[in-house]
Amino acid sequence: MKNIEIALIFYKIADILEMLGIEWKPIAYRRAARVIETMSKDIETIYNKDGLKGLMQISSIGKALAKKIEEYILTDKIKEYELLKKQIPKGFEDLLYVQGIGPKKVYKLFRKLKIDNIQKLENAAKKGLIRKLDGFGDKSEQEILKSIEIFKRGQERMLLGKALPIAREIESSLEKLKEVKKVVIAGSVRRMKETIKDIDILVISSNPKKVVNTFTTMPNVERVLAKGETKSSIVLKQGINSDLRVLEEKSFGAGLNYFTGSKDHNVELRRIAITKGLKLSEYGLFNAKNGRYVCGRTEQDVYKKLGLSYVAPELRENFGEIPAAKKSKLPKLIDYDSLKGDLHMHTKWSDGANTTEEMIKACINLDYKYIAITDHSKSEYIANGLDEKRLLKHCQEIDKLQKKYPQIRVLKGAEVDILSDGKLDYSDKILKKLDLVIASIHSRFKSQKEEMTKRIIKALENKYVNIFSHPTGRLINEREPYEVDIEKLFETARENNVFLEINSFPSRLDLKDINIKLALEHEVKFAINSDSHSTEHLKYIELGIAQARRGWLESKDILNTLSKQKVEKILQSKR
Repeated sequence: MKNIEIALIFYKIADILEMLGIEWKPIAYRRAARVIETMSKDIETIYNKDGLKGLMQISSIGKALAKKIEEYILTDKIKEYELLKKQIPKGFEDLLYVQGIGPKKVYKLFRKLKIDNIQKLENAAKKGLIRKLDGFGDKSEQEILKSIEIFKRGQERMLLGKALPIAREIESSLEKLKEVKKVVIAGSVRRMKETIKDIDILVISSNPKKVVNTFTTMPNVERVLAKGETKSSIVLKQGINSDLRVLEEKSFGAGLNYFTGSKDHNVELRRIAITKGLKLSEYGLFNAKNGRYVCGRTEQDVYKKLGLSYVAPELRENFGEIPAAKKSKLPKLIDYDSLKGDLHMHTKWSDGANTTEEMIKACINLDYKYIAITDHSKSEYIANGLDEKRLLKHCQEIDKLQKKYPQIRVLKGAEVDILSDGKLDYSDKILKKLDLVIASIHSRFKSQKEEMTKRIIKALENKYVNIFSHPTGRLINEREPYEVDIEKLFETARENNVFLEINSFPSRLDLKDINIKLALEHEVKFAINSDSHSTEHLKYIELGIAQARRGWLESKDILNTLSKQKVEKILQSKR
């Protein structure tokens, strides 16, 4: 699939155009990129079937952008992008990924200080040169240094939401081989960790050589790092490494356990094995004295012989799962098909790519029983937030569509900004007219801890608030969480019957796993939402469920596992 490659180029074109002072076109490129990178369909397949006409059926893709996509599919290049790159120094593209300095500031840094790469930016910040420029200052210089560290971490690890489709594409390619009996994705992808360093693939096959050859010659292979009889390593065009191992069937379970990790979990398993006179390795569980094979065909066999309940991959972080497994006290984790609805999504009324009706139809196809349409409130100017008049008009549209699609309950909602003083962006009179209110922080992320805590608490105490969205404001590999008294936040949510959102968007996954587990200990309840800005984003709900599982949640802990009637009753209790 060339979707991610094309989307990345469109994002880069938008950045360069903005840097050069060109208006409007960057918005179109970014909107198209956001749609393309989340498409489940292969954009090349669409083009091969229906040409430009097929591409223009994709949301946010007009004739001009469709021709750019066609050009890349046919030539692996976009001429406009190649020309634009020549107008900026080579290192500029990396600078654009540093949080807190947009394209215009990047260009200013180049003009004033000749900064054209990350290293020069870091050196200038450490020398105190940036703070002297108009529009920067002491604080922004320190923020730049923090952002550089985040950027460096981001270069080492890919978001789960990007790595998972790549891993599944490899899995699908290998499964087509008649010589392959079983293919499993292992490593941190299997544990559904929020960021991924590399992709591990394990295979059972009667012909390891054929599997290795297929793996190392896939279309998305950039280069081969190592190639052996039963294992190989490659670098993919998407910028991530992948390792393949072909295992014997008798040791596959032990190997899967070993290569799934985490390292800390595995160390603890080996320690338990030693106390039982056993030796655990990637090849199986063995008698430590005579080396006799005990088991290893399945993971379940290994855990059972060690005196443990089976531990789901998402829990294998040595965060208390092994003591719980010894006592058979592990949670019955929420299943991936447990959600009956999605309570956070956007449409063209604000910054979404699809109409309200298109979102409803897509959710019907997912067999959801209910959804909430929650476009942005008026303070979100950049996101085309709705003022009161447009909000009420939007509600009228939802009412009409509800009559057209009675098979799904469509709740009238809004994602309402929490203002700097803790008040909400709409009056209580307006909030009362809605079926569901999501409160969110979208500004002043650098506020002091006490100020941010006070602001959030005041908002959660509003009697109409149902859900607090992306509760720590983080963007993985881009922006650190804002400072807040997290336990005070949990207590306030519980006392006011506010559900904390587990936001499924790949760059958010907020709350993160350790905070979910902590909130659970405070008896807080949750909602898992996609925060979709297109129909293609709806699939991200899987990532939110994975995050909930990593946080030890069961179905009973989550609002949108409940029936339509129960959800409506809970929401109505705050009206």
